[in-house]
Amino acid sequence: MAGLSERLTGAGNGPWLEYIGYAGKLLAGGKVPWTAVDGAMAWLRQSQGLLRSSVVAVPVAIIAAAWLDQNPALRTAMAGKSRTIFPLRTLLADPGLRAHLRGLFEATGASLSSLPLVAVIPSPRAWVGLAYDQAFPGTEAEIDEDAIDSAASYIADFLRELPQTVVAGILLDESGVASPLSADITGLYQPIFNIANHYRWQVGILAPQPGTAGAIAAAAAGAPDFWITTEPVAGKTCGIIVPEAFWSGTAAPARPEGGFRYAAIPSEAQPESVLERLATLQ
Repeated sequence: MAGLSERLTGAGNGPWLEYIGYAGKLLAGGKVPWTAVDGAMAWLRQSQGLLRSSVVAVPVAIIAAAWLDQNPALRTAMAGKSRTIFPLRTLLADPGLRAHLRGLFEATGASLSSLPLVAVIPSPRAWVGLAYDQAFPGTEAEIDEDAIDSAASYIADFLRELPQTVVAGILLDESGVASPLSADITGLYQPIFNIANHYRWQVGILAPQPGTAGAIAAAAAGAPDFWITTEPVAGKTCGIIVPEAFWSGTAAPARPEGGFRYAAIPSEAQPESVLERLATLQ
């Protein structure tokens, strides 16, 4: 199978669709059974059959949140120390979560083997803040470069648990962070790039914040392999984000030369209009 970015940018390929909220509501009443391997895999297969994204994306942070809801002792353990990195470190070390994710990726990869399977995870700086809020609700973490650097190392170790030959790539999601990404922060993610290179996975960064073009242009070649952003950057493999107004009838942005389109379906969208709009993206 060709590499992830080659599959995304190949002639005739459709868009990368983010359909978790929409298909979760449409097909599972808003309650996707993320903590049951067979149920979650069946939902992913059904969603993919309906919407036909060019990628099957597994939302690791959403699954981890569902795991916490069913394992309150783990949430309590995450709050055992107030150090910024401690909640994320504790979450990622949980053997039950690791085993569950491995089983889900193996089952989904076997069921949808013709498509690239991608683990979507928060970026290190985003996941530090998310885990801290899960341990200490309403308390904002003070996230500095040391915390980000440590988070990247813990995440890299966590990713070793995923089945090497099933996963095609990793998407680091920056959308949970308000401030634009910088080239310096991207450099702190190097442990993740290293483990991905070792396993022959490709890494992308979803950076929807305005003002990230300069950081993307300055990022080291090959780290990451591709970007998903609001505007293409010369010399980089980019997916262009389709704006939400597209689902109300505005035109979609052109597919970038050598790139692809990334479209998040609003959870409140009407099924009839979604299928009509998707037809214009294919």
